[in-house]
Amino acid sequence: MPRLKIEEIERIRKGEITLAQVVKMSPKQVAALLITGHRLYQQGKLKDATNIFEGIALLAGSTAYAHGILGTICQKQNKHELAVKHYTEALQLFPQDINSLTNRGEIYIRLGKFPEAAADLAKAIQLDPSKKHPAANRARLLVCLVQDAVQLAKEKGTQALDQERLKARKAS
Repeated sequence: MPRLKIEEIERIRKGEITLAQVVKMSPKQVAALLITGHRLYQQGKLKDATNIFEGIALLAGSTAYAHGILGTICQKQNKHELAVKHYTEALQLFPQDINSLTNRGEIYIRLGKFPEAAADLAKAIQLDPSKKHPAANRARLLVCLVQDAVQLAKEKGTQALDQERLKARKAS
């Protein structure tokens, strides 16, 4: 890798250029890395996929997809806070990312951050008026499940929620 000049580092820091541009990496090369990383992810090779997507995030920092996939990998590994960080980064780059909204909303539910979860899930649903996007449909389901849980807690108390959670775990 070529030695970076101070001016280049400053321009990268300001977001004026990417590291990929400095090292003269073409968009096709970045796309090839994205495809390779996605294949590794699909094959369950999460460590290798993480390495590639972290590299892409460094090389081409404005790649929302890389941050979204990193969030998904962290979510699968129960690294919820790190997953939220990646989903948030993806959403800063591409606010209409239904997958990141739904996934972050799901994590917020797990963390008990219901107002944040409601905002993310509502936005994911709003972005899919045709009701065709799988992640938006999952958001709709999550909203229904949370509403059912709240109703059950109102009617029978929080102990009923714990009993239902135990039943669900035994069934799966």
